[in-house]
Amino acid sequence: MKKFLSIALLTLFAASAAYGQADEAIVTGTIYDENDQPVPYASVAVYDSTETNVVTGTSSDSSGTFRIDVDPGSYVLKITFLSFKPYTEPFRVASGETEDLGDITLNPTAESLGEVVVEGERSQMTMSFDRRVFDVGRDITSLGGSAINVLDNVPSITTDIDGNISLRGNESVRVLINGKPSSMVSNGVDALRSIPANMIAEVEIITNPSSKYSAEGTAGIINIILKEDKRLGLNGSVSLGTGWPQDHEVSANVNYRRGMINWFLGGSLDYRKDPEEGSSFQRFAGADTSYMYAEQTDADESEIDGNLRFGANFNFSENSVLTASVFANLEEEENREDILYTDLNYVPNGQNIGDGNIITRTDRNSVEINDEKDLDFNLDYQNEFDGDEHKLEADASFDISREKANADIEESIRQGSGDPLIQRSVDEEEEKDLRFNADYVRPLGENGKLEAGLRSDTEWMENSFLAEEQQPDGSWQAVEGEFNDNFLYREGVYAAYTNLGTEWGKFSGQIGVRLENTRIRTELSSTDEVNDQNYVNLFPTAFLNYSFNEEQSVQFSYSRRLRRPWSRMLLPFSDFSDSRTRFTGNPNLKPEFSNSYEAGYLHYWETGSLLTSFYYRHRTDVIERITEQEENQIRIYPINLATEKAWGVEFSADQDIMDGLTLTANANLFRSKSEGTYQNQVFDSEGETLTARSRLRWEISEQLNYQASLRYRGPRNTTQGRREGSTMMDSGLSYEMMEGKALLSLSVRDIFNSRNFNNTVTDDGNPNTDFYSHREFSWSTRSFSINFRYFFGNTEDRRRGGGGGGPGGGGDDMGGDF
Repeated sequence: MKKFLSIALLTLFAASAAYGQADEAIVTGTIYDENDQPVPYASVAVYDSTETNVVTGTSSDSSGTFRIDVDPGSYVLKITFLSFKPYTEPFRVASGETEDLGDITLNPTAESLGEVVVEGERSQMTMSFDRRVFDVGRDITSLGGSAINVLDNVPSITTDIDGNISLRGNESVRVLINGKPSSMVSNGVDALRSIPANMIAEVEIITNPSSKYSAEGTAGIINIILKEDKRLGLNGSVSLGTGWPQDHEVSANVNYRRGMINWFLGGSLDYRKDPEEGSSFQRFAGADTSYMYAEQTDADESEIDGNLRFGANFNFSENSVLTASVFANLEEEENREDILYTDLNYVPNGQNIGDGNIITRTDRNSVEINDEKDLDFNLDYQNEFDGDEHKLEADASFDISREKANADIEESIRQGSGDPLIQRSVDEEEEKDLRFNADYVRPLGENGKLEAGLRSDTEWMENSFLAEEQQPDGSWQAVEGEFNDNFLYREGVYAAYTNLGTEWGKFSGQIGVRLENTRIRTELSSTDEVNDQNYVNLFPTAFLNYSFNEEQSVQFSYSRRLRRPWSRMLLPFSDFSDSRTRFTGNPNLKPEFSNSYEAGYLHYWETGSLLTSFYYRHRTDVIERITEQEENQIRIYPINLATEKAWGVEFSADQDIMDGLTLTANANLFRSKSEGTYQNQVFDSEGETLTARSRLRWEISEQLNYQASLRYRGPRNTTQGRREGSTMMDSGLSYEMMEGKALLSLSVRDIFNSRNFNNTVTDDGNPNTDFYSHREFSWSTRSFSINFRYFFGNTEDRRRGGGGGGPGGGGDDMGGDF
């Protein structure tokens, strides 16, 4: 690993070494307007003599003065600033020479002479058929938070206590970083907590992807685009934030562009401590045993993590760029959990602690220390042959992640009789992922386009788990049960795809197909149990658009996709912290497949837009979590349970109510029907669910902005019971200071302290048992945060929308390509 890191860093520095060989020259000047007033923060670029390539650049300081170091030679200076005509001047400098261009006067454009000010502002959510793009920089309530806070505010997305992300009610979601898989998001919600919100530029939602994308994710794709600034000179920002419950963060993003190289560096250090609480009630009666107990959980989760992203864009020519980057994340987490079990005598139909007499009360206290290290290496190459319609893109990445969790557990009897316990566990995991990807795009005639590509993705994972119990003589003995083992996992996905698109009149369309070969091998060391899966599948896609006019159009689309069980879902070991409830995986899981159909109507008007989508999805071998009683324990694990039919309608709209006041809203109403059988028992469910979001943004003044958002998730029937709904409201205020160089924000999340998880499981389909399980959990309380961010460099360009997101932005409406 040290050698790999050294080679990567040497590659970055060696590529820029050739630029510093000659003795540099200096060019200076001072910029004024027509009233002889200095022009601060104007963009100053130095082009080569052909005015084709940017060599270097900077921005003028507060007094209008600039200074640029260049190699000896002939150049053209170009100065640009809002409301002024561009200024150009050729010059030549020799080695060691300082060329002073003196006072430079910018002439105003015709529009500025008339005292007419035209201001434009990008919408917080941009909609098209293939995707919706959420502008994170304009979301006040997520400032100072993490990627989780960002996703909680994005339409169609919901997160839950078990670490699952859902899109339109479906948990089979593919999460990407800059259009690619990453170890940063391989572990669900917990991993996303380590990505600060101010590192994110945009979030893209793609509900029916084209065959260019991996077929993984029956619900679609969530693409998190990190910030990457490419403005000339030195630019960046520094952010400080604090909040309650404890959440303290410092972060910085910097870029420096000189000549053909753009360096970027970003990092953050964060400390967070969250209180968590929950309760459950379990009742069971069978042929051989019956029991009933209540459980109360109080926990504190504290975490300190730091991450660093470093890299450079090497612009070999106007059309060719190589990006090399390294991402490192270090995290230490401490979880303190206190569980109180109250055992009761069995009472038929009992549903709370007051329905039975107390037999025993047992305390189980655990302290878990979790250390995690993640390292990602990435190389991306792009070559545009004849513009962006004819190009080649290729990337390679290697990720490695190591995690170790040590837990110490003590169990004591508070009331009644029983023996105390002292236990400990060690959970170690190492994961490696090597990926290669290549995409080629070529125009066909005037209106056609051909796309083709290859992909290889290989993942290795090894996990070992050991749980021990202290004996009366002080020695340690392994705990009996499915706790102690070593699990080996390897997955290889190899794919090729092609897309063909064209336009004819008001119609446009695209058809494509993707071929994927998946190979998965799992092995349990203790039993030599091996599970091999090897399957080849075709995934066709089709899109047809019709434009009535520039404001109104419709699209029809189809895609076939799958959901592969990821490594943790196959892991057979149990979570050892709760001795009454066990969460395990299932090594025998198979993939689920889906066929998705969607029809959309998009309407733009002068003050807003509306996207209406009707969709239908049919899934087979649907993976669902089953809750079962085993002796005196509850076991929760995934199986291929059901066939599901789901259909719904979704509305996404934004409207300028008045000058400075904008409302964005989203509503998704869907109905699903699941049918499945497991161990001769029928598991069926049918019902509808509504999720909705609304966001009001008020530009009180040029510097002061207010935002309020409301989220609603309706109740939903499951194959074993029912999950209740919830409502949550956030609010935030931001103030721009120091002539746009600083931003101060204050936000309150979950104002009414209403975010919770409430789930009931019953076994009504089995007449031989009486089974009832109810869980309630609050994993996030009302929180307050204040954040201060300072911008340096070309802040005027930033205020006009400069310094956009990193690779992966854009797209078209012919299937959703990056």
